[in-house]
Amino acid sequence: MSKKYEEIDWGSIQHKVEDMLGNHFWSDLNHILPKRFPNVDLYETDKEGIIVVEVPGLHSTNDIQIKLDANILTVEGNVPYAYEASKQKLKLNERHIGVFSRTVKLPFHYTDEPVRAKYKNGLLEIRLNKIENDQTIAIQFEDD
Repeated sequence: MSKKYEEIDWGSIQHKVEDMLGNHFWSDLNHILPKRFPNVDLYETDKEGIIVVEVPGLHSTNDIQIKLDANILTVEGNVPYAYEASKQKLKLNERHIGVFSRTVKLPFHYTDEPVRAKYKNGLLEIRLNKIENDQTIAIQFEDD
């Protein structure tokens, strides 16, 4: 019997792979595969959906843009290069610098109320008010 996608413990799999293939596996793999950036956490309360996007190094609102299209949230931006040395002189480069885009499918419906977003300590927090599922719909009868 297979597990649902949401129930898979990816962190546990990562540790098992590391135990089997060695400590340098993820570092070596990072050089082969393109970086998946930025990392995202998503959770819900009764009234809100909260998306937390990890984007360290932003300097202003000009560095980032949030788009909503139906239940698809897209965060795009540019992490400015912040070092004195040129990119060619970096001996190790694991942090993402430059243009990025991340798309997330939202598992809930949200209202048209304004989206609230704040950026602090390298984390962008986006809050959307959820649509309540229990809605009573008024029915009107028309005379023939």
